[in-house]
Amino acid sequence: MKIGIDLGGTNLRAAIIEDEVRLRDHSKEPVGEPRDPTTIVARCAELVERLSAGESATVGIGLAAMLRGHSGMVANSPHLRWLDIPFGELLAQRLGSRFKVGVYNDVNAIVYGEYMCGSARGFRNVLGVYVGTGIGGGMIVNGELVEGASNCAGEIGHTKVRWDDAAAPCACGKRGCVEAYVGGSYVQRRILEELSAGARSSAVTLAGGIENVNAGHVDMAAADGDEWALGLWQELAPLLAVTLGNAMAVLNPERLVLGGGVLGRCPTLYAMTDAALMVVGNQPTLEACTIAQAELGDDAGIIGAAHLASRDVSIVAV
Repeated sequence: MKIGIDLGGTNLRAAIIEDEVRLRDHSKEPVGEPRDPTTIVARCAELVERLSAGESATVGIGLAAMLRGHSGMVANSPHLRWLDIPFGELLAQRLGSRFKVGVYNDVNAIVYGEYMCGSARGFRNVLGVYVGTGIGGGMIVNGELVEGASNCAGEIGHTKVRWDDAAAPCACGKRGCVEAYVGGSYVQRRILEELSAGARSSAVTLAGGIENVNAGHVDMAAADGDEWALGLWQELAPLLAVTLGNAMAVLNPERLVLGGGVLGRCPTLYAMTDAALMVVGNQPTLEACTIAQAELGDDAGIIGAAHLASRDVSIVAV
């Protein structure tokens, strides 16, 4: 039995994987509070035990974290607020010998899912970038997931777009990361701060009040020519485009997969980012690459984590 889990900054999802891509007994619940490791490990274990119904299983977990090595050690999870947590070991101990546990960066798992069964299927050199609560990336080179020397490859959200003293602080502890400008939680905070401080926008009317405004309302307002919304997107789209263009110049992918909740519900921002990428990107690199939206949606991480665990010889077992 293969079980996939996607533990992100917002939701905890799990399912049994059958026939490569089909999900059975799908479960989704908010991460919520508390987010301490003991609580989250217990919740994940309960999900696995319920799904497995007494059978042995390989469990793959895509985790919103920067990992250290391949044992599931969490070096830093800004959205779970974890530092140096042996998550893989804790979960494997909790589950016992019936289970083998593999822990992967959540976006690596998502991109691998798209590579196996989604919009990157058939391509051997892929860059995937997801703009959701934060920003994450994953890379497939010559048909293999790139994990890097310490399993931290693909952390595109923490590449820098500013480095002066006024650069925005990021939850990773540094400043100037592209995530601190375009990541969903940061964009939401900025939207509410600026509107509460007196910025005028039709997004407020669309949402039925300042407290209800989200990036989707701002995107609709920008599409209608709203000055404040358009100005915000004109600032943020080039930052994301430069980040994508630089990564593409290094990797030379044949497929760029873009996804995540922010880009998914903000077609105007997506289009502006794509237009800016055509300006800032390296032309021969762009010519060799096609750009596609992610196909598998919220299922990608579950599918990818399960597939990675099923082929991983270094996963944690007790």
